[in-house]
Amino acid sequence: MKILMPVHFFLPEHSAGTEVYTYNLARSLTELGHEVEIFCSEKVLSKRSYSMFERNVDGLKCHVMVNNLDHEHFHETFANPRAEGAFQRVLDKVKPDIVHVQHLMLLSLGLPRLSRASGARVAMTLNDFWLFCVRFGQLLLPNGALCSGPSLPDCQACLQDFQFSQGKPEKLMLRLLAATRELSGVDLAPVVYWAQDRSRYLKRRKTKTPSKSAKAGAQVDLKEELKHRIRKVNLLIENVDLFLSPSNTVAERVTAWGIPRNKVRVSRYGIDTAPLEGVREAHDRDPDDGEEKIVTFGYVGTLAPHKGVHVFLQAIAKLPKGSYRVLVYGSDQHFGDYGVMLRDLAEGYDVTFCGAVDRSEIGQAFRKIDCLVMPSLWLENSPVVIQESFAAGVPVIASGQGGMAELIVDGRSGRLFPAGDVDSLAEHMLDVVENPTRLRTWSVSMDPPRTMQDDAASMVEIYKELLKLNG
Repeated sequence: MKILMPVHFFLPEHSAGTEVYTYNLARSLTELGHEVEIFCSEKVLSKRSYSMFERNVDGLKCHVMVNNLDHEHFHETFANPRAEGAFQRVLDKVKPDIVHVQHLMLLSLGLPRLSRASGARVAMTLNDFWLFCVRFGQLLLPNGALCSGPSLPDCQACLQDFQFSQGKPEKLMLRLLAATRELSGVDLAPVVYWAQDRSRYLKRRKTKTPSKSAKAGAQVDLKEELKHRIRKVNLLIENVDLFLSPSNTVAERVTAWGIPRNKVRVSRYGIDTAPLEGVREAHDRDPDDGEEKIVTFGYVGTLAPHKGVHVFLQAIAKLPKGSYRVLVYGSDQHFGDYGVMLRDLAEGYDVTFCGAVDRSEIGQAFRKIDCLVMPSLWLENSPVVIQESFAAGVPVIASGQGGMAELIVDGRSGRLFPAGDVDSLAEHMLDVVENPTRLRTWSVSMDPPRTMQDDAASMVEIYKELLKLNG
């Protein structure tokens, strides 16, 4: 089969859960003899938006569409004819049997319609709530509180200050960078990135107020734009043959919000266990008599506000110094100000920021961690990192909501705490520090994760099922 996977971002520039899962699934399908190609977006300041280039990522052909967020209208964030034109050209070239959508943010809701018109069958994995939540699909209000679900008045209020585009100065800079590269071949984007990083760290928590024209609320017809988006989502639902949800949390909500139940199937993420081989056995060994028995807590993931890493660092301040260490693996490349804040919170405590971890080295990171902390504030779908932690034999303390609560049995295979509750998280961590044998007890009670090989084999059967559909 020929399979095309649209996804908002992809490796190597982006390596969050959706990107990693898409990569692992695509690689596993190629190992089964299928042809898989990727369609994704990327911000490239010195190239014009909607221009295309190709990239090879470990044997996967990636069709990369430049999107510098230089939109003129809010609807371009969800119904974008130029993005659809770029995708149509890839469709015509690849001629896929299956289009398996992983994410459409930064692309367009019209991609399934184009795929069906080309003769392909369409599956879509619901990696978050973006179909129903414009604010990055996280169901989080501007103040960080959980949203109960979409409604036109609430969404309109939520999006008043939502920055959907670059401001006028940034758009001018983008035109100048693109023109310079086209005329002279000189790429000045690295200089711009360097200047931005230098400004951020010299001025610490410098805030940047986007121009009013870049805010959704500046669109006088925002209500009509949101109605337009709802119509586009409904059209997408008609053109997707099957929605795959990695968690019951997402499945239950999207069926309540309009996707027919017979079109939704729960399909758990598989993970690549190869980089984690031998890690569980290393954790199972008792430490030598002279070996330090201090507990190492860890975080692995993107350093972003909705991930709640600040809750983790606030909790360690309540622990006795010298009783723990903390390793933070992740990049703040796209959330620089937040990264600065985290380092301020960690000052004076035994916290090491280890930077982003390459997927091939994820096992080495888990070898150093005794207990993973997953303090997310949003309704995580089914975090890949929790299943990687289970494969490594590392117990998890996580926020007790969303897909996280589906993976962990509180008190048996880890602990759950109310999202954002610093005191509760600190209590669980202190209990581990004072009773480290709990980690061994939890470890032997964790359910083994689903392998990527099993996931890919199951996905092939789903594709075959879709290809048999009439109409």
